[in-house]
Amino acid sequence: MNIDFTEKIIGKEKYFNSAVIALVIEKNDEKYFLFEKRARGVRQGGDVSFPGGKIEMDETSLEAALRECKEEIGIDEIDVKGKIGTLVIPSGIMVEAFLGVVEEEKLKNLKINEDEVEECFIVPIDFFKKYPPRIEKLEVETKPYYYENGEKFVFPAVELNLPKMYHSPWKSSPREVYIYIYEDKVIWGLTAEIIKEAIKYL
Repeated sequence: MNIDFTEKIIGKEKYFNSAVIALVIEKNDEKYFLFEKRARGVRQGGDVSFPGGKIEMDETSLEAALRECKEEIGIDEIDVKGKIGTLVIPSGIMVEAFLGVVEEEKLKNLKINEDEVEECFIVPIDFFKKYPPRIEKLEVETKPYYYENGEKFVFPAVELNLPKMYHSPWKSSPREVYIYIYEDKVIWGLTAEIIKEAIKYL
């Protein structure tokens, strides 16, 4: 019996698989992250994020991140430095994050897709290095049922004779959430998680 010992994520196919690319721009001898504020009508509208989105069936995670970047803000010439890592969050989302560098000139020629992006802005990377994120906690609750097209489907905890704790909603340990506040911008959640990891390489 042979086992492949390379890193794998079990149950990957059950998640919403997505990819983002953290873009670094050097301006006046200082490095910046380029962020998007998502349009109100899209998934997680109003949140601050890096360019990215869903991984389609016929592409790799990096190809998805680059495609989404071009579609969202018109940038397609990126010096990809590598993969930051993979983030899995309790809401059923898996994000593969990459790091890339773009020329300052690209800022002058952004083609913002207003259906997906409300605005773009930059933040000095030194800000994230100097000021650690604020840490809050969220409690995650699992409900033994879900709704689909208005119909309720119940998890068969009673039928399977599972312990009583699974017959009604149960809670897991609170999880930490990182929050950065830069001027009037709040950067939190998975984007903040990726920032915290990315600055280790910058």
